[in-house]
Formats: sequence, structure tokens, C-alpha cells
Amino acid sequence: MADGTEQELFAKAFLAQGNGDLVRVTDFSVTTTNNGKQVHTLREDGAGVTLGVRESTVSFNFVVGERGFERNYIKDVQDGKIVQLRAKFPGGKVLTLNGIYTNVKLDGSIDDATKGSCEFVGKLEKQRAAA
Repeated sequence: MADGTEQELFAKAFLAQGNGDLVRVTDFSVTTTNNGKQVHTLREDGAGVTLGVRESTVSFNFVVGERGFERNYIKDVQDGKIVQLRAKFPGGKVLTLNGIYTNVKLDGSIDDATKGSCEFVGKLEKQRAAA
């Protein structure tokens, strides 16, 4: 029985591109959808469902150090270069997405670090069933 002193460690997730983690990323979000819809018939409301087109996106925020950008996000947007992102979660779960950066936003502030954000759209690789 728990006596109130037991604690669980909630580890952080990481985002990686190419040969390593993106160490200047401050937070990220992965979204995937199957665009499913409820199907109705003349005789029955909510008769079933249909699957739509699968879509996956990643958005993240980053800071820019005095040596500049960690990756060349702007050129990647301009060129539409296909890259791979890997979202690494506690417990060994890794989501792999192949796609393109769709936009980069930069923010230069007088009272804070130079920051930016990226949006990425791509294909989420098929997940295997848990063993």
C-alpha cells in the first residue's frame, strides 16, 4: 500500500533530426489524425465510421545561441527539403516522421533570448504492436 512517499519519475521527451537530438528545442508537439468521420444513413444516425486521409504534424519552439541556428530550418523551408524527425518518449517509444518544414517563425526580443518556432508536416511511420 502506498504511504504517500512513493514518487514516479516523469522523464522528458526529446526531438531529433539527422544524427542527433535537437538540443536547442524548448518544447514540441506531435499531432496525428486519421480524419475519421461519423457516417449517417437515412434510417440510422451514427450508423458507422469512415477513415479519412492520415496526417501528422510536428511543431516546436527553439532558442538561437550566439553561434546561430542549430539546423538550417529556413533553407529547409525554402527548398522543401525532406528530412526525418524522431520524437523520443520515455519508455523507449520513438515516433518517426518523414516530411518537410512548412514554416519557420523568428522572434527577436529586447528582453529575452532570440527564439523561433517551426512547423513540420510528414508521414508518421507505421507503429508496431506492443510485444
